[in-house]
Amino acid sequence: MEEVEHWAHEEHRVQQVQDPSNIVWQYLYTMRLSKLKGLTEQDGPDDEMKRLKFASEKFVQTIHKYRKQHLFWKVINIPEGEIHSTIRLEDIPFESRGDKKFLGDIHCTIDFKPKMDPKPEIPLNLLQVVAADFIDSLLEINPDLKDKPSIYPPDILNSYHFSFEQVNIYPAQGILNLRDLMDTPTYNLKLLSPNGFGNIMFSRSHMLNVYKLVPGDLPTFTEDYSSVMEKLIKKAKSVYNALKKGTWKGHTYELYKSDNLSKAFVIHQDRFEYNKTDKVLHPNFRVSCNVGWEHVDGISNSPEESPLSEEEQKEFRDYLKKRFEHFGIKY
Repeated sequence: MEEVEHWAHEEHRVQQVQDPSNIVWQYLYTMRLSKLKGLTEQDGPDDEMKRLKFASEKFVQTIHKYRKQHLFWKVINIPEGEIHSTIRLEDIPFESRGDKKFLGDIHCTIDFKPKMDPKPEIPLNLLQVVAADFIDSLLEINPDLKDKPSIYPPDILNSYHFSFEQVNIYPAQGILNLRDLMDTPTYNLKLLSPNGFGNIMFSRSHMLNVYKLVPGDLPTFTEDYSSVMEKLIKKAKSVYNALKKGTWKGHTYELYKSDNLSKAFVIHQDRFEYNKTDKVLHPNFRVSCNVGWEHVDGISNSPEESPLSEEEQKEFRDYLKKRFEHFGIKY
C-alpha cells in the first residue's frame, strides 16, 4: 500500500514538472505504473482460493512428514518421566470446508510413564510440554509456517483444530486414564476443547495459558504408592512361578513362558476408592495376569491346537482362574 501511494504521489509530481512532449518518459512511466497496478489488482477470488488451497495442502503434508518421522510415537524425556505422544490427523478436502472454514482435527494422545522413585508425579506442565514439542517439530520441518504468514495465513491454520484426545498414565505396571481422575469440566476444557492451531502456534504465551494446569487439577500419589505396588508385583510373580506347572485330570500343563514376567501383570487402580475432591491416589490395587496360551501335554492350548475338547478347555481355564483368584489375581 505504501508503494502504491508513493507512485500516486510520483505521478502527480511528474505531471507538474515534466514536459508533456517527452513522449519517451511518459511511456516508460506509464508502463512502470501499469505493472505496479497489475500486481495489486490482477489477483481475483480464484487466485486467492488457489493460494489458500496450496497452504492447506502444504500444512497437511508437513503433519504427514512429522508422523512419518515418528511412526508410532514421539518420545519426550522430562525430569518426572517419559512421554510418548501420538498425533492423528482427520482432515477434509479443501473444497469441502464450506462456510465454517473447518479443515480438520489434529488429535494428540499422551502416554506418560512416570518415574516411581520415590513416588509417581504427574507434572502440571504435561500438556504444555507436548503441545510445544509438536509445534516446534512442525516448524523445524517447515519454518515457513511461522516465517511467511503471507503463504500460511492464520485463518488457514486456525481451520485445523488441535486437542488432546486422551492422556494415559502408566505408573510401573499400572494404567490410569486422566478422564477418570480429573474433574469433568476441567478435563473437557483443557484437553478436549479444540483450539485453532494458528492461535497456539503464533503465540507461545497463549498456548501456555490454554494448556496450563494448576495444583488441584491433577491427582497426586501417596508416599507408599510405589513400594506397595512393587511388593504386589513381586508376590504375583511368585504365585505365577509356583503355579506354572501341574497336572489336571491326567494331563500335564505348563503356563506360558514369558521373557519378562513383570510385564505379564497389570495393576488396576480401584476407582471406587478414589475421591475426586482431594484427588489422592492410594495403593488400592487389583492384579490381572495377561499371558499367552498354556501348553497341555506339550501342545498349545489355543482353540485351534488344543488337545482338549471345547468343554474341557473351558473347564481347565476355570480351574486355573480359581487357583489364581485364591491369591487375589485375575487370570
